[in-house]
Amino acid sequence: MPFLLVLLVALMCQEGIHSKPLNSLIGPFIAYAERFYLCEPDNHPLPWSWHLRVTHFNPYKPRELQLVTGNVTFANVTFDNSCWIKVVADNWSNNQWKENAFIFYFRRNACQAVRTNIPGFYESVLKKETKGACAVKGVYEVNNTPVNWTFPNVPIMPYANYRLRIMLGKAENVHGCVAVDCKIVPKFE
Repeated sequence: MPFLLVLLVALMCQEGIHSKPLNSLIGPFIAYAERFYLCEPDNHPLPWSWHLRVTHFNPYKPRELQLVTGNVTFANVTFDNSCWIKVVADNWSNNQWKENAFIFYFRRNACQAVRTNIPGFYESVLKKETKGACAVKGVYEVNNTPVNWTFPNVPIMPYANYRLRIMLGKAENVHGCVAVDCKIVPKFE
């Protein structure tokens, strides 16, 4: 009898559940930059600097690449695999920055880390091939250059607003510091 009752209820309720689906908070993503600025200490300019501007991201055309204009300068010291790089991602939540949400620290092989983790930026802005020696020195200018902000080694991330503080250096010396305000939104197939 109870089985018959369950079967009867199942046949009567074929309409389904009338509710909205829950949105995911983490998953495959599209990252885009909003603003670049220097985060070097006051009255102490660092030898490596980034002066970049990006176009606005169009959410109706998410596959359209952002255009980058400006320059990246690596003066006095070569950026190569003997350098280190530290990326501190702060998350915007409750009207304030939650610091140190993610920390990516590459103690050595910094140039290789940039080349493998952000290949679109490495090829477009630094105008380098992803094969061969990894050494960057000098001034690299870009003018409305499309950049693909894909991160092949980070397949999923929480969707949010982020402030990335990227510090670069050699040994114990910091040679460059740049901050990037960016957003991570869901990738729709």
